[in-house]
Order: sequence, then C-alpha cells, then structure tokens
Amino acid sequence: MARARRRHGGASGRGALALAIGLGVAAGLGSAWWAMKHGTSGEVHAHWAGNRLTGRVGADPWTRAQVALTGLLALNPSQAIYFRRQVDDSGARLRENCRYRIAGGALPGRWWSVTVYAADDYLPLNHDDALSFDATEVQRNGAGRWSATVAPDRPAQGAWASTRNAGDFDLTLRIYNPTPQAQADFGAIAFPTVERIGCNKTPRA
Repeated sequence: MARARRRHGGASGRGALALAIGLGVAAGLGSAWWAMKHGTSGEVHAHWAGNRLTGRVGADPWTRAQVALTGLLALNPSQAIYFRRQVDDSGARLRENCRYRIAGGALPGRWWSVTVYAADDYLPLNHDDALSFDATEVQRNGAGRWSATVAPDRPAQGAWASTRNAGDFDLTLRIYNPTPQAQADFGAIAFPTVERIGCNKTPRA
C-alpha cells in the first residue's frame, strides 16, 4: 500500500507540475501577446511611441509582429510614419468617458491625421462618422496653432474625433510624406499635446 500511495503521489506531483508549467506557458504567451499589441519596441517622445523600422524591409521580427497584431497598414517611412499613445499629458490612461483637447502646430509632412482606436485595436463601433480628424479639418490661428476635441460627444465647434464605445482607447498619429529629418529623428518632431479637460462618471451608453 505504501508503494502504491507513493506511486499515486508521484503521478499527482507530475500532474501538478505539468499544470504549473502549462499555466506558466499560457501566462507567458498572454504577456507576450499583450506586449506585442500594446508595448513599444521603438522610441517614445512626449508620450507618442513610434518605431523607425516600421514599414522598412529590414524591420525586426518584434516590429513585424506588432504591425501584424495591431492591424497597422505600415507604408514605407518615406510615405508615412506612425505614432501611438495610450495616455494623456498627465500620464493617465485615455478613457472613453473623458474629454481631451489635442493641440499642436505644424507637423513635418504634407498631411497628417489622428485616429481613435478602441481597446481591441479596431475602430470604435458607433455611428458618429467622426473616428479621426486631419490637417484639413483643424482651424489654425495666426501662429499656426490648432486644436481639436477627442470625446464621446460632439463639441459645439471645431474638429472632433468620437470615442463613444471606445473604452480605454489609443490615439494613432500618421504623418504622410514626412521630411527626411522627421524620418531620421523622431525627437525633432513637435508632437501634439493631449490635455484632459473633464470626465463623466460613466461612459455614454
């Protein structure tokens, strides 16, 4: 009986070990999946993350995996460079129930856009027809400065991107036909600021 119990105990131990290994592998794969979708393998400037290898033939496997998982249509850097952020200027997570003022000046390219992506990396499911704004929609002052609103409700005036049904969302900045300096040195770009201007207790239904 002692031998049988010991043998049973060994099988149980092996089963527990296998379970622990399985859980560890699953956790590792899950964290790797999250990191590839939400991590940064490049540079971060003023909370905007970008990778100079995105769209290049020589991009590393990590960058290629991030592009594949997030659904980013990565053009060659001479055509477009991409930046993504998940937090406002205070470092707080971007959330659907808050309103934000995006402000900036001239960006180093022929055209640019800012797009809202929901927590699942897809465009938010709503019918506001306002999931992004671009260089043609913002109004500039005499100094060339502009601002836009990112919020679940349309503002009284100005450019707007809707976050309704976006949950904890990200913003993607695309600069098209960027200057050679912008391609070579992300730190030289005057990125837009993202200021939280208020929050509701609960997201709009």
